[in-house]
Amino acid sequence: MRKVRRMAKLEQEVVIVGSGAAGHSCARTLRSEGFEGRILLVNGEGGPAVNRTLVDTGVLPGLLTGEQIALPPLPGVEIVDARAVRLGAAAPSVTLDDGRELSGDALVLACGSVPRALGDEIEVDPAVPLHTVHSVRDAERLRSALPEPEGARLVVLGSGFIGAEVASHYAGLGARVVLVGRSGLPLRAALGSEVSARLAALHEERVDARFGAEVRSIRAAGSGDGRAVVELAGTGHEGSTIEADAVVVAVGSRPATEWTGFEGPIPVDDRLRVPGRPGLYAAGSAAAPELAWGSLRLDHWDAAVAQGAHAAKALLHDLGSGADPGAYAPITGFTLMAYGAVVAARGVRVEDAQEESAELEGGGLLTELSTPADDLTGLVGWNAGPHLARAATRLLPE
Repeated sequence: MRKVRRMAKLEQEVVIVGSGAAGHSCARTLRSEGFEGRILLVNGEGGPAVNRTLVDTGVLPGLLTGEQIALPPLPGVEIVDARAVRLGAAAPSVTLDDGRELSGDALVLACGSVPRALGDEIEVDPAVPLHTVHSVRDAERLRSALPEPEGARLVVLGSGFIGAEVASHYAGLGARVVLVGRSGLPLRAALGSEVSARLAALHEERVDARFGAEVRSIRAAGSGDGRAVVELAGTGHEGSTIEADAVVVAVGSRPATEWTGFEGPIPVDDRLRVPGRPGLYAAGSAAAPELAWGSLRLDHWDAAVAQGAHAAKALLHDLGSGADPGAYAPITGFTLMAYGAVVAARGVRVEDAQEESAELEGGGLLTELSTPADDLTGLVGWNAGPHLARAATRLLPE
């Protein structure tokens, strides 16, 4: 019996689309859990996959290179350098841009996300180079655009995670940073009211923060050197203009799922299976797991790593080679560093969350996030250090 089962495992094949956090974690977990079949990892990055958390904190400051933040190789995993363009209608299969079709006993969609573009209602002069900070090449382009940051005028559109860290970095180099955010409280949906209020106040101390503003147009300054004029709209900002040596667009991300036929993130159950599609799974920022509080897409590195591992264990169970991993629980977190402050979180903030905050010694703050039924779902700390780590043990499944 052992020999028959071993041969079956050797003949099994798993295809993973996406070589970033979720895909890399899925492949690594398959091997560490004893999967002996073939693993194909589709890499559409155009180069080695990297740890994206280090793009704006390591590559942008010039502390690290793209080679240094590349994800480690995975022994026993076949890398397929191509881009997926079509998902099979029935069996777990995918068509690549070079015409090849890959199929397996299981297919994991870990295709990640891409930067969200400005809305079509915003008039943008194509002569103005707009910068994102998503890839190594993006970070290198932005560094080249501002070779001498001191005194340069940088406009950052978006006050989320990337916008906050880019603004902090360039403010520290002496640039004149204008941070434009649509919300009056940046990142409130993730951090809660009190921590986001502290972050807003810190932005207002260190940069020219324009909260509650929207972008009306971006046009060339007329000098032909890539400089721009950004016009704003919104209460208190109507018609105001900002001259910029460079413009960064950091208005969030969207799942890179157009080619799959799904609109937006791919809905999955609590084992990260795509309902109604046997053998098909999705993980990371391309997926929206169904949780006890509803569907939720997470675009954080640690969450993608955890989901990739969970999908691997779920598909092994479905293939008859492992135990049921149980329901996926969002207990990982993220860290945001801005102007010397450290904002860290574990778990998630759900819609209509209740917040309870406690002041800590040294000016820190710890906020508990709960459902309306008082179920703890997340914790957010402002310079909270070990207090957050200790409290986070309450998020672990019983």
